Parts: sequence; structure tokens; C-alpha cells
Amino acid sequence: MNEIELKYARWVFRNGTDQRKRVWKKLAKLLSNGVQLIEALETMRDRRVVLKGPKEPVAVALTEWLRRLKNGSRLSQAIEGWVGSDEQMLISAGEQSGEVDAALNSTTEIMDAKRKIRSAVISGLAYPGFMMLIAFAVLVMFSYKIIPEFSQIVPYEKWQGLPKMMVDFANFVRSWMLLLAAVPVLAITAFALSLPRWKDGLRIKLDRFMPYSIYRMLHGSTWMISFAALVSAGVRLENALGQLMEGASPWMQVRIQACLRGMKSGLNPGDALLKTGYGFPDPEIIDDLGVYARLSGFDAALATIGREWISESVEQIQTMMKVVFGVSVLIVGLFIALMVGGLIGMELQMTAIMQGTYR
Repeated sequence: MNEIELKYARWVFRNGTDQRKRVWKKLAKLLSNGVQLIEALETMRDRRVVLKGPKEPVAVALTEWLRRLKNGSRLSQAIEGWVGSDEQMLISAGEQSGEVDAALNSTTEIMDAKRKIRSAVISGLAYPGFMMLIAFAVLVMFSYKIIPEFSQIVPYEKWQGLPKMMVDFANFVRSWMLLLAAVPVLAITAFALSLPRWKDGLRIKLDRFMPYSIYRMLHGSTWMISFAALVSAGVRLENALGQLMEGASPWMQVRIQACLRGMKSGLNPGDALLKTGYGFPDPEIIDDLGVYARLSGFDAALATIGREWISESVEQIQTMMKVVFGVSVLIVGLFIALMVGGLIGMELQMTAIMQGTYR
């Protein structure tokens, strides 16, 4: 297999949530029944090759993992580049705890939560996005077709009130169309790039609000479950945090480092997270951690809090997106109503001007 085919298979597998979920579920089932890791992967690979062929992305992924495992890598190292950092972090934590099957099941839970969050976001933005495209099309039609035709009939100085504002607005749109079209694209690109990279400053405040709060909720809950898996394996709290920093995004690393500094000064995880001032993973969760850190069974409490928070986060995001949906539809509706109202006003004013001209 050449490099291009390998990169294509890696891209398809990394972006194929359903495929990865089936792989993790099968692997978890085999491991929980006492099958060794390499034997389990070989079984899955062989069946996949028979079913889909050797160049199918899942078959390629399993083959590549087996090659790396046989060269001495751990599973979490073998899957590097084939999955996201969250999944890799969870599986690495499972290796540390000796419960890879449980970590794989936790991974599928996180994937389900991500799907629900993604579905909530898409369903909340799809219709408003479609409406905004319609509004943009209306804007282009008015600015390049309708209003210029009116302006050819009636001189600019004779327009008054809203119709005059419509003419000015159309002139502005025609002059700055490229910029108006580029700004949303650049803004969305900058936002996507900022999610894992923008670490502090204003980002700390923005993490409290949409859309940055969605990123914080999702990655915060994943971090908690991974942290719980390491602690339950007997790893010291400070060492567990250090391991979670490996491969983490710059945004996550800064928050873990701040927590680690607090713990090295003698604070428990909850108080250390509170002292950082980042509000990570969530103010309510920080309060819970401060309480449970003083009790026995802290690792179990961590996992429970993480799973409960995922469910709560999905519900919160679904509620947020309903609000976004309503506000977006209202704004677009008002814009279209304004454009239509302006057009009617121009027709009436043009009629009055023309009648006055022929008297």
C-alpha cells in the first residue's frame, strides 16, 4: 500500500465515528472475554479483509496497529494518528489501570455524547443557516438587481426615509461584497483554529459562553473520565495529571499545568482547579471535586461525576441550541421583513414621484 492510500484510510477512519465505535465495542468484548490484544485485533482484521478487502480503511487501520504492536508499541501508541487525542488519552488511561476493555467502553460513551452534542448543534444551526443563506441571496438580489433598476428611474436625491437608506445600503453592499462574504468564512475558520490553541486571556471568560462552553464541556468530561481511570489504577494524582498532558491540546495543557501547580503546593484537585481561575472543567464540578477529594473512593466519584456531567452537558447544549435557533430565525425574519418593507416603500415613493412629475 502506498503512502497516499494509507493517508486516505487514516483520514476515513479518523472521521468515521460509527466505524470506530464498532471497532472499540468488538475489541472491548473480545478483551473482556480473555482474548489477548494481538489475537483480538488479528481476528477482527482477518474478518474485515474477507468482508471488505485489504484496502478498506478499517482493515488498513487494524493491520497498521498490529504492525506497531508487534514492534513493541502499546495500543494507545499504535492508534496515534488514527483517532483523536481524547480517545487516545482514554485508552492510555485504561492501559495504566489494566482495564483496557473498560476504557474502550468509556470511549464509546464519549463518542455517543459527542454525537448527541453534534446532532444538537447541527439541528440548532441547520435551519437558521439555511435562512441566512436565503437572506444573503435576497441581499444580493436587492443590491445588484432590484434597487439599481429603481435608481435608474428615480434620481438618488429624490429618495427619502427608508427607501433612501435602502439605496445607500445597496451601494455599500456592492462596494464591499467581497469583504462581506469573506468575513463570515474567516471568522468561522479563526474560531475553529482557536478552540484547541487559544489558551488564556479573554478565552477564560469566553469559555463560560457559547460556543466555547461546548468545547469546554466536552473535553472537560473526557478529561475527568481519563483522570479517574488513571487514579483507579493506583497512579498518584500528580503523575496522572502529568500523563494526561501528553498529547493534549495547548488549551488543555495550560489548565492541567495550573491544576498541577496547585496540587504540588498541597491543595486537593478541587481546590487546585478552583485556584487556577480557569473555571475548568466547570464551576459546579470543581465544587463537587473539592468535596469528594476529602472522602474515600475518589476515583469512583470522579468517573461518576464525569459520566453524569456528560449527560447534563448534552441536555444543556440542546437547550442552548433551541435558544440559538429561535434568535437566529427571529433575526433573519426581521432582516427579510425590513428588505421587503423597504421595497414596498420604494415602490410607493417611486409612484408618488412619477405622478408628481407628470402633473
